[in-house]
Formats: sequence, structure tokens, C-alpha cells
Amino acid sequence: MITPPDFFDANMALLKDHHPRIWQTITDTAPEAIGRLGYAQNGSLNLTVTNQEGREIVLHQEPNPESCADALLRDVPINHTGLVAMLGMGLGYALLGVLAKRPLLQHLAVFELEPGIFIQALKHMDLSTLLSDQRLILGIGREIEVSEVLSPAFRTLHLESANTHHHLPSFDFNPSGYQALKEQLFAHLNLLKVDGATTRISGRNFFNNRFKHVTTIHHHLLLEELRDAFTGVPAILVAGGPSLDKNIHLLQEAQDKAVILAVDTVLPALLKNGVMPHFLSSIDPHNIAYEKFADVIPKVKNIALICSSWVNPKTPQNFPTQRIFWTFTQKPVEAWFNGLIGGKMFVRGASTVAHLNLNATDILGCDPIIFVGQDLAYPQTASHAEGTVLQGRAPADILPPHDTEGHVVKGIDGTTLRTDRAFLSMKKAFELAIAQSNKKHINATEGGAHIEGTTVLSLRAALDTYCVKEIAAEKLIQKHLKSTSKIDPRGLLDEFGRTLKKINKFQKNIAEADKLCGYVQKGLAISARNRIKVQSVNMLPLKTQQTLNKIELLHQELDNSPGMWRIVEEITMEGKQKSEREQRAIAALAQDPAKYPEWLQQSLTRLLNLNQARKEALGLLAENLGKTLSFHQQENSLLSKIAKEDNRNQSQDQNQSQDQSRNQNRIALARFYMEQEKYSLARPILEKLQKTMSRAGEVFFFLGCVKALHSEFEQSAECFSKAITIAPKLAQDVANFQRKNGDDFLAFAEYLKTAGDRAKLGLIYTVKKGLRFAPNHRQLLRELAEIIRKDLKLTQLSLAADDSQDEGQGINSWYDFLESQPELTAGLNPELIGEIYLTHGIFLLKAENYAGAKEDFKKGLEYSPENHDLNRRLIDTLFATGDFADAIKALDRVITIDRGFSAYWETIGDSLAADEQKQDAILAYERCFSLQPENIGLLKKIGDCYMVGGHLEAAREAYLQLKAKHEQ
Repeated sequence: MITPPDFFDANMALLKDHHPRIWQTITDTAPEAIGRLGYAQNGSLNLTVTNQEGREIVLHQEPNPESCADALLRDVPINHTGLVAMLGMGLGYALLGVLAKRPLLQHLAVFELEPGIFIQALKHMDLSTLLSDQRLILGIGREIEVSEVLSPAFRTLHLESANTHHHLPSFDFNPSGYQALKEQLFAHLNLLKVDGATTRISGRNFFNNRFKHVTTIHHHLLLEELRDAFTGVPAILVAGGPSLDKNIHLLQEAQDKAVILAVDTVLPALLKNGVMPHFLSSIDPHNIAYEKFADVIPKVKNIALICSSWVNPKTPQNFPTQRIFWTFTQKPVEAWFNGLIGGKMFVRGASTVAHLNLNATDILGCDPIIFVGQDLAYPQTASHAEGTVLQGRAPADILPPHDTEGHVVKGIDGTTLRTDRAFLSMKKAFELAIAQSNKKHINATEGGAHIEGTTVLSLRAALDTYCVKEIAAEKLIQKHLKSTSKIDPRGLLDEFGRTLKKINKFQKNIAEADKLCGYVQKGLAISARNRIKVQSVNMLPLKTQQTLNKIELLHQELDNSPGMWRIVEEITMEGKQKSEREQRAIAALAQDPAKYPEWLQQSLTRLLNLNQARKEALGLLAENLGKTLSFHQQENSLLSKIAKEDNRNQSQDQNQSQDQSRNQNRIALARFYMEQEKYSLARPILEKLQKTMSRAGEVFFFLGCVKALHSEFEQSAECFSKAITIAPKLAQDVANFQRKNGDDFLAFAEYLKTAGDRAKLGLIYTVKKGLRFAPNHRQLLRELAEIIRKDLKLTQLSLAADDSQDEGQGINSWYDFLESQPELTAGLNPELIGEIYLTHGIFLLKAENYAGAKEDFKKGLEYSPENHDLNRRLIDTLFATGDFADAIKALDRVITIDRGFSAYWETIGDSLAADEQKQDAILAYERCFSLQPENIGLLKKIGDCYMVGGHLEAAREAYLQLKAKHEQ
């Protein structure tokens, strides 16, 4: 009988000290050890367990159980600074060496679904080094909530990478359990990875955007003001997946029978189909996202905008209604803002606009919630529904259906669909939210991924079942708006002033600490040069010890203000990451007294690096606080002047001087809003002023800018023209405005080019849109020309392959562009324009639209008169359609440019001769010979025609000329 050593009491004591929740569970439940112990060939313990199918599973390799540790170490790079997750542990052989041999690793998370196996490990393995290491995270039991288990590693998972390792015998023992655990772990890690990467990449944008919104947030409302305004009312959440094309036409029926919440991407498609959503959500931090619906801004009527706090500035700056509602998550900086403006509700973190809409339904009280266009997969080649702006194609590099890393998903109809990490993260977020809700959720997406917790219905069935009662959503919104008040910013502004004073103190402390660190580092360098051995702090000079104490006190004071650092955590993430990595490396030096100077030097360097990150963050925070306070101060001053003028005018008769004074104050307010890029606030003021100040060039200039930003380019041009007529010097301001916006769209285009062909349609859109602002922008024109050339090449290949669908889509768009916006083509190379008309003409020829083709060729020749293919195609088409007179005219014209076209006369002559029109044929041959005297074959053809006509003398003369030419 095997009597292995017993480590249970010692291991349980360590478990109680370091993992008390696991210890309590084991103590309360007292699970029984399972399996049969045995010895491997090398004398080490092994464990055999029996799975539900009755099959025996040996948990470690028979010859050498410890070898699984080598396999794990091979999977974990020696410089790994993140987390390793182990699914299944067996007796723990793989775990024992990893923490010691990977000192930079921040966490080792171990999941074991079978407590009986864990009990065997506690009894018979010395786990002391493992259990006592602060980096170990344990998840033991058949019901494991991964997010709860990994909560100690939350920040690490935002900052660092994570590796997962599967203990395969454990998977054999409990296949379904570990597969479910694997999927849960994958989804959680992916969610945090996406969130962390987004914050690292866009954290500064998030931070700055919030403060830009705070400047004008007092003109808007919190979404919680509409709390339970739609209790029991069905909500339709419209996303922009390609499946929306299949049922978007049905949504018009729900206009007054449900609350429609749409993502910003689909607004153009909805309006095109006669649907005016009640709410539009926006979340993207980048200004290019405004272009998703910028072109339909003039059509927006009574739509309420729901924004996350980090949304791009251009969206609320330009949204034409003042129905802008703000939401805040529990992130520290957002919670800070929310509390200061009187907010009491928080929403779940929203990684997409669709999630923001789902969060909004919680506040509005809607039930049921109906998803439409929420594909979360790539069932087709398109990435978005038709009619959306900046859409693209599904990525071509998605892994195939047999992939085992989670890049596939079950479709609504049970099929397997391609997806990607981002979509899986979004899907998991939906499922978590739905699991926590008691409302009914219906997935009416016509295709796409299945969302757990939803009932699958067609949109037709959902509308017939739940959207049958008129609810007058617009009237309900208006009713609640009357009883709500705009956000009061006074508490926020007071706190901002106090925070600025704190920042000033912090900055002084950091500067003092950095200066003292420099003194100590200088002293250490001197000691090293003099070969003075220092192995502890007590061996340092007293003054240096005192300086180190001061440094520690200064950093303690900084560290004891966690609220400040939580506010700026998004912009200090990289600094934190670097500091924690350095701290882990430095800790290894602390064990060796001989390396004390190196330890101290690196510790001071780490503090200096950390302080650098803090200085940058505090500087950015102070800058934003100052801008916000300045904005409110200036706006209040201007509004106060206007209010005084209005009060004075109400108490006495108005005169021309007072009217002028009041208008000047309003112009000053509009100018201020324009300078601060608050265009939706400036526009109503400007529209009133243009009626009362018809000779104020500045008013028309500003109005022209706003109208251009709202995609009203014709009206914008009229305003600019009026402005320049009134004040010619404004021409330079107009040019500067156009150039700046052209530059912005060039930057958008450069960004989209990084996505390759997937973003082709978005790239075309941004270049074209940029040229609407700045038709002569050279770089945009170059980008446009390059795009057109590539497209024409693809179209020509499609024409050659007889792919009418592809060729039509490509060339028709460019043809329409030339026809509808000729002013934008003035800067293009005329030869390129000629190529567009040529290619479109060839496309029409294939469709047997000869009249259209002829017109295309003629238009092309206006731009490129020497284009050989255009001339040839036109002449051929004219002859083919029997338009001989125009064909001859075209031929005569082109021969003056390209003598090679004179060969056409020979072809004409051959055709006439074949039709027995010998005399006309002779004229054609003679015309050709006069242009191509080297073509002596023509003389024979002339002679032959004369012979047939009985003109023997003339024939003889032609043959003699032919003979003479041969003899020369």
C-alpha cells in the first residue's frame, strides 16, 4: 500500500494565510480526495482518475511526471511580465517551478474544476513555495466565475499580455467542464485585452475629449433625467451589421410603436428608408466617426443624441439639436464628473454604440428589447449594412471554421460563422448584461451570431407580437424634457478650481523629490568611482540617509492621494506598466547585499520615471481644468452682457444704437463659440444675426463655415460669397478654413489607408469629402487620382473577364462623381478624366447602350483629345451605328493629331468595295493613299475597282504606279 508523505496540514495553513476564501470553502465542504495514487518510473507520485465515461486518465506522464513543468516553461518566455493561466493542475508539477524561474511574471492563475484532485495535491505535494507566493491566484471548484477569480489581476490584464496553458489530461477527465471554462476565460481575457489596448492607445483622447464636453455640458442633460420614461415600452436597437439590409424596410412600421435607438453608423441608411430614430448613440473617440452621419445632418429632426463621456468632440459640437444626453460609467474620472454635476446613475462600460444603446434601455425602462442588425460575425463579405458611411469589407484573414482559438461562433440558425476577437468580446458583454436583466431580449437580426439569453424571432414576428400599440415616443420625450433641467455646472467648476491648487502642490513635491533623487544618484556615482562598498542604507552618509527619508516622505504624500491618480489613470497606464516591470526586476536585486548600490540606483530611476509620467498627467489635467474654467468665465461674461442689454431694451424704447450694441454682443458670443468649435451653439445665433445684420461679413463667413461642417456645401458657398463681397479680406479666412478641413480629411485618409482594402470605401469617401471643402487641395487630389487609377485597372480587368456586376459598381461610381460634382474634378489630370469616360463607355457598349457610349467617348475627348483608345472607340461606334457623317468628321479630326488613323480609310474602302460601291471605294483608297503613300497595296485595290467598273485605262494607270513603286 502506498503511504506518500502528508503535507495537508502545512499546505492548509498556507492556504488559510494566503487564500482564505479557498481555505474556507474546503473547510466547509470537506471534499473527498479522488483517484488512485501510484509511483512513476522515476519514483515520483502520479494520480489516475476515472472520467464519466469510465475511462482511466493518468494525470501526468508515466516515466517522469515533472516533465510537464518543462513544457509549461517552454510556453512562457523568460521575460514574460504578464499573467499565465493554467487550466487544470493535476498534482501541481507544472506549477512548482514556474514562479521561481519566471521572476518577472506578475500572476499565475490556476483553475482546477475537481476539488478532489486539489485535495490530493494538498495532501501529497509540498506546495509551500507555490501557495506562499503572492503572485498565485487560485480558482478551485466546479462552479468558477473567471472574472471574480482574476479580479486581483485586473490592472495587469489591462497592461500586460496573458498566456493560457491547458493541462490536457484534465481536459480528458472533464471535457465539457474545461471547454466551458476555456471559453469563459478566453472571453474575459479578450474583453480586458481590448479594453486595455483601447485605453493605452486612446487614453489621452478619452481624457481630453471629456474635458472638451464639460465646457458645454451645461447646455445638455443627463440621460438619467429620462429614467423610466418608457417603462414597458418596446425598444428596437438598430445596429449596422450587413444583415440589416434584409429587414430595414420593416422599421418604418415601428416608428410610433416602439422606441428606436440606433447606432450612429446606420443613421443615413435609416433616413433613406424613411425611419427617424428617436435616439442616436455615439461613442467613438475619434473625430472621423462624425462622418458616419455628417452628410445627413440637415435631415436630422427631433433626434436625441446619447453620448458616452469620451465620444469624439465633433459629434456633439455639430449635432443640430440640443437634445444631447450624457452617460457616465464608474471609471474614476467619469464618476468624478458625474458626481460633480449631480448625477446619481452609472451605466455599464460600453465598448460599442450598440452596448451604449442597451445600457440606455435600462435607464429608459424599455421592455422588451429587440436587436436588429447585430451580426457580431461575418456571414457575408460586407462589414456593414448598405448605405452606411466608412463601411468596409469583412477581413480576409479570419481563421477558418476548424480554428480552436475562438474565432468562430454559432449563428442564429445553428451554422458556424466567421468572427473575430472584437466581436467575441462584444457578444460576451451583451450576454453578461442580458444575464443580469429580468427583461425580455429578442434577437431579430436576420443572420449573424446567436446571443445567449435572447429569443430568436424574425423582425416581422417581433413587430406583430410586441409593437402593436401606438406609444407616441416623440411626445413622451417632449413631455419629459419640459420637466427636466439642464446640467448645473457650478459644483464642477468649484471643484476644478480646488483641484488646480492641489495640482500645483503636487507639482512642487514632484520637483523637490526629483531634485533630491539627483543628489543621491550623484553621491552613489562618487562612491562607485572611489570604490566605496555600500551594502545597506546604514552604510550611506547620514546626509544621504536623511535625503532618502525626505524622498520617501514626499512620495508617501503623493501616494496618499489616490483620488488624483485615479482621475488620470487612463493617461498614466504606460508609466504604470513600466514602473511595475521595473519594480519586479528591482525586487530580485534586494536579496543580495552586494548589489545594494545597484538596487538603490534602479529604485531611484524608477521613481524618476514614475514622476515623469505623473508630471505629464498632472500637466495635461491642469491644462484641461484651466481651459474649462476659462471657457465658462468667458461665456458667462458674454451671456451676462446680452442679458443686460435685453433687460434694458425691455424697460425702455429701443434705438438703433442699442440694437447695434446688442448685435455686437451676440456676434462676440458667436465668435467665441466658433473659436471654441461649438458650432451647434453658434449656428442659431448666426442665423438670427444674418437677418438683422445683412452687411456683417463676419456673420456670413461663420455661417458658411457651420453650413460646410453640416454638409450644406451649396449654402456654404453662397455665404462665403456674400462674406467676401461685403469684406474682401475674408477671402483669406475662407481659404484657411477650407485648407484646414482639407488637411483634416487628408489625415483621415492616411489613417484609413492603414486598414488596406477593407477600408477602401471609407478612404474614397474621406478623399471626396475633403475635396468638397478644399477642391484644390493638391495632396487630396493626388490621393484621389491614385484611387481612381487603381479602380480603373480593376474595372478593366473585370470588363475583360466579363464580370458585369463588379465592373458596373466600380465605373458607375466614378462616372456619377464626374457628372454630379464637376467642380471637384477641375484639379484632376484631364487624361485621367478621359480614362474614366473611356472605361464607362466600354461598359455601356457591353450593355449595348451605344448612344450613351458615344456620349462618353465624346466627353472623354474633350479632356483628352489625343487619347488613341477614345478616338478609336468613338469612330468604331459611330460607324457601327451607321452615323457615317459624324464618323468621317471624327476621323478627319483625329488624323490631324495621329496620322496612323488614316488606315481607317482603307477599311472604309474595303467595306465599300465589298458592297459593290466601287467608285466610293476608290475615293476612300485614294484618300488613304494621299495620307499613307508608303502603303502601295492601295494602288492595287484602286486598280481592281477600276477594272470591275470597266475603266481599263484608269486601272492600267494604277497598276503602272504599283509596278513603279515595286521597282524603286
